[in-house]
Amino acid sequence: MNLAGLLDRSTHHTTARVVDIDIAGKRRELTQSELTALARTRADQLTAAGVRPGHVIGIRAGNSIDWLAWDLAALATGARLKAFGDTTEIDDPRAFIAEHRLALLIADEPVPADTPAVVRPGGAPAPGSAAPDAVVIDVDDIHSLVYSSGTSGRLKGVEISAKGTEYVINRFIDAFGMTGRDRHLIFLPLANNQQRLSVYLCLWLGADLVLAPYQRVFQAVRKEGPTFLIGPPVFYDTALQLYTKSGGDASLGDFLGGRIRFMITGMAPIRRETLDGYWSRDVPLLEAYGLTETGMVAWNTPDRHRVGTVGQLMDPESVTFLDDGEVIITRDAPLGRGYFDTDGDPSAEGIFRADGSILTGDYGRLDEDGFLTLIGRKKDVIVLGSGRKVHPAEIESAFADVEGVAEIVVVPTPQSNRLGALLTLSDPADTGLRARIQKRIEEVNAGLDAHERVMSLVFSDTPLRADPTFMTANMKLSRARAAEHFAERLAGGAGAGA
Repeated sequence: MNLAGLLDRSTHHTTARVVDIDIAGKRRELTQSELTALARTRADQLTAAGVRPGHVIGIRAGNSIDWLAWDLAALATGARLKAFGDTTEIDDPRAFIAEHRLALLIADEPVPADTPAVVRPGGAPAPGSAAPDAVVIDVDDIHSLVYSSGTSGRLKGVEISAKGTEYVINRFIDAFGMTGRDRHLIFLPLANNQQRLSVYLCLWLGADLVLAPYQRVFQAVRKEGPTFLIGPPVFYDTALQLYTKSGGDASLGDFLGGRIRFMITGMAPIRRETLDGYWSRDVPLLEAYGLTETGMVAWNTPDRHRVGTVGQLMDPESVTFLDDGEVIITRDAPLGRGYFDTDGDPSAEGIFRADGSILTGDYGRLDEDGFLTLIGRKKDVIVLGSGRKVHPAEIESAFADVEGVAEIVVVPTPQSNRLGALLTLSDPADTGLRARIQKRIEEVNAGLDAHERVMSLVFSDTPLRADPTFMTANMKLSRARAAEHFAERLAGGAGAGA
């Protein structure tokens, strides 16, 4: 796969489909050939507007066929697309365009469209409307500009490499046996760079592509029959719950549209119970690991997998570990070239190192067969008052088999000298369940070192990983936010209520 030949190749895909489902359920469908024609029309309109190679075009819009067309149009003209998440506030488009030095801004409502350089996704820019002071990026290998939570959870800009994009997609095609017979459903924002990698893959192979809003994703999965999905743990937890509530008359595979070859999860830790729920029903749910900065690092595949790990290294020679276990990536073609718009975030310093290596901020270890297990995030390490350091994910794994616990999130207590845990019950209606859980936790604690013991419990009515209050923009749990929210109850000691 190569980006330079993507449009020419997809022009010949006259039967492969691109489907766009809006929040009301309205369905729009084009062939990939028709999408390519639309993109070329958009490219001509960009040129007429004054967009030149290296100009930056901003897009802040919901997923749609038009989003894809603008992305491909930017590729065709040599412009760089700068993707903004849907939470980006744009009160003054003129000032926003000047701040980011954009040539044009593609934006849907409620962004005001009273500025010549603002274009609706389904509209067209007026001739000569490109901003005259737009920046020109003359680095050939910069494909686009995106925002990521990086290694700290705070949004920062990442320059995306064209070579890195091609490398990751080609390796994925080989590892997962992708062909034009596949059909992919995307429900996460296209501003998330991973989704665009999947788009390019489908357009290159002539595999069907479906865009659906997350509010309609479960209906879309059942009706559209995808062969593979990529999503966060909360999606798979919810899908399994819906299947269980349906009564299980059909197989889980049939419940998910009847054509699933495999599904991939990443972005955040997933419960072993969820993984087992899919594998026991003959639906491969595969953990993978990667970052926007590096691209994919490790993955389980349908042919080579080990449940509970994030898979074997994609490039064993590119991965090393610091003495404390932090994963380092050194690759000729990493996905990210470097940061921009870090807003003074100190966590951005030193991630892209002078020798070409990239610090991931993740601790991991390899087993004897080369499967990688992630121990935890550097930013999540809890430093107790005694100076001892604790990986919360490791402590959570020690309590993973406590019966009746649907979710456990280990956090520091306000006193900082002990650990607390936020627990969700599997059956809140069971009046004796809390007492049994407390007793079992005491038993597990007895087998742990003193600094690893969970000494304060808070029971939550709903799983934190399904609550937007505690999720980052890319659907990862914010432990700091959870600890702050429950601080008073954690300080109350064992058995605190919800």
